[in-house]
Amino acid sequence: MGERIGNSFRSVIAAVCALAVLAMAGALVLLGRGEVVDGAVLAAVTFFLFRLFWRATQRKRELLRRGFFLGRRVGTHWVYEELRDGEIVGLELPLEYVGRGEYDIHIPGEREWSVRAPAWARTRREEIVGRLLAVFKRSQLHVDPDPAETPPAAG
Repeated sequence: MGERIGNSFRSVIAAVCALAVLAMAGALVLLGRGEVVDGAVLAAVTFFLFRLFWRATQRKRELLRRGFFLGRRVGTHWVYEELRDGEIVGLELPLEYVGRGEYDIHIPGEREWSVRAPAWARTRREEIVGRLLAVFKRSQLHVDPDPAETPPAAG
């Protein structure tokens, strides 16, 4: 993936929070002076801009706080991500649309997982699947059987 989270991201979060606090304080000052419309407009704009920023940075904040992000749907795959040495690494798992806006996730069998999963995830299948259960119901999680060994051709 090649995406990184540097130390500057924490600074951006702190700066935006400080700016939001200052703007809300300004709104309170305006309200205290009797400038109700100006104070209310400033408070509302600050609130909605901060809310937009907070939602837009949720993924990276979760990666910094927990070391992993439970994932997001990207096309027909669910992407589970972890933060490793400042770099975001991901694991793509196939999704199947089952109707009414719902999806089932397919987990490869143990042998297939150990072959196809990225090196950082190869020995951590149970841990990652356990985390995915916070997003998906057990009935939505399907463990695909490992492909059968093909016998050598006779001849």
